Amino acid sequence: MEIATLIGGIGIFLLGMTLLTDTLKKWAGTRLRHRLNQFTDGSLSGATLGATLTALFQSSTVTTLMTIGFVSAGLITFTQALPLVIGANVGSATTGWIIAILGYNVDVRQLFLPLIGIGMAFRLSAPRFRRVGLLFVSIGLIFVGIGTLQDAMGDAVTFSFGPVGSMSITQQALLIGIGFVMTVVLQSSTIGLVLTMTALATAAITLPQAAYLVLGQSAGTSLVVALGSIGGWKSARRIVLGHAIYHVSIVLIGWLTFPILFFVVNRVADWFNWNDLLRLALFHTTFHVLGALLFLPLYQPFARRLLKWIPSRSEKLTRLLDKNMSQLPTVALEAARRSLLEIERYLGNETELLVREGRLREDELTLVDKTLSDVRVFLSTIRLDDVGKQNDYGQHLSLLHTIDHLERWLYVLREVEPVQSLRDTDFLAARELVLHELDLVHQLNHHTPPEDSKMWKQASKQLAEYRKAHRSELLEETAANQLEMEQTIQKVQVLLWLDRIGYHIWRATRHLIKPTVPSERFEMNRED
Repeated sequence: MEIATLIGGIGIFLLGMTLLTDTLKKWAGTRLRHRLNQFTDGSLSGATLGATLTALFQSSTVTTLMTIGFVSAGLITFTQALPLVIGANVGSATTGWIIAILGYNVDVRQLFLPLIGIGMAFRLSAPRFRRVGLLFVSIGLIFVGIGTLQDAMGDAVTFSFGPVGSMSITQQALLIGIGFVMTVVLQSSTIGLVLTMTALATAAITLPQAAYLVLGQSAGTSLVVALGSIGGWKSARRIVLGHAIYHVSIVLIGWLTFPILFFVVNRVADWFNWNDLLRLALFHTTFHVLGALLFLPLYQPFARRLLKWIPSRSEKLTRLLDKNMSQLPTVALEAARRSLLEIERYLGNETELLVREGRLREDELTLVDKTLSDVRVFLSTIRLDDVGKQNDYGQHLSLLHTIDHLERWLYVLREVEPVQSLRDTDFLAARELVLHELDLVHQLNHHTPPEDSKMWKQASKQLAEYRKAHRSELLEETAANQLEMEQTIQKVQVLLWLDRIGYHIWRATRHLIKPTVPSERFEMNRED
């Protein structure tokens, strides 16, 4: 029965943690995204934010996975993310203090069980109180789970490796390994810490054994984060690697300095006459703070090393963009133009792959989407001055037009599923016209003369004329019962698809190589 109660306690605790995390993410997520950059400008502020988020969510894994999402979305840079990840691990220490102070000094189930009922009353009342209700329910479930674990742990877990003085290196490594496995199996170092503190409170393990388990649980977080970010961008892989290196390093430091660290923690705890739970919470906090103090001063060189080990394709496409150039509008605009030129060539490669082979690589299209967003943000930082203002304004306007057409081109690629129809021999002429435009895109460089834009214009106009004529033929064949209506609709859709791609290739290229001049822009629009 004790095992069943133990499993049930873990389930109740995990349910409470999941509800708490989901509720807080929905509550704070939108506002948090708008304020990220102002809190991640420095190592200390970034670490503080990471610690605060982990204290709220009670999970460093959740904070780290959120950070990966922020970096992938372009909300913060990879370098800004590292202090946040380091601070997240410091914030995980709050769990130990909460449990040590509240978890075993009172009957937590009796104290927090009513909170579940109150929370459900809020949940079933007015909509504006529903999240508050879920917050109460989640907190209640967490502590009811802790109380259930406390009852079950005494009889369910009994093992001993002897006193710390006689503990061999093999036994120490085994305890660290058990802690690692606990985190991986339970998918949370927080649950592992709760189980460890429960075992310590019921005298199932000793304080030194609990301390070694906590070291292993911290290392296990890296694997949980890695599993949670599978399929992510290279930015995600960088953070996973950095997270792993950081955790392995602090665990090794904690292991190698364990006698000194453990002695200092006990001396401090003796002054306050603390029990074993508070001593374990202090040990947990001390080795995480020690790791943060060692890594934070070195986070920028560490970030540069990780960037070198795992280079990013998106950074290659936007490598020319430097926010410091915003003070030199002409230079900044040229850097943005060259970046868009590389992005267009990259998108051209993906379009050719789709037209020739019917292969649509969504991850590559997402990369283009992200880099276009990066260029748009960069353009928003440029402040035009009076000197050369007309030319700079025209260049800026053209680049915005280019981004708009590249985004529309990207949207069209994702709009329909033309793979099967593209193999239809009826569309060979239209396909060749699109491929001709793409061949011209491959030849683009920053020296391409403006008058060359006529080549794309001519190909696009031929494509439009072909689409109009062929569409009429298809409709006539359908009216004469030579084609099924469904087949006709599919063929027309593919014709329109090819025509729109050709149009946006022309317009994006035209604005990229032939900047708009304010005094002639209306005349130019009439011409084109």
